[in-house]
Amino acid sequence: MRQKRLRSKMFRAWLNNTEHEFLNSYAEKNMLTASELFRGWLHQVMIKEGYDIQEPQNPETIKKVKGGKK
Repeated sequence: MRQKRLRSKMFRAWLNNTEHEFLNSYAEKNMLTASELFRGWLHQVMIKEGYDIQEPQNPETIKKVKGGKK
């Protein structure tokens, strides 16, 4: 795992050409990466199923937001 990486698992899916083109095109139109688009969809399904979604937070970002400069 890379240093400061907040997600420790990777998921891969095999897509046909149509699925791949749609995913990339839709993501680009919405200024997202395909990964961000997929995670957003996954979070919506999880919320619908009753899961409490909490994004991991980078401790360095929290310090900057709460306390200003280091």
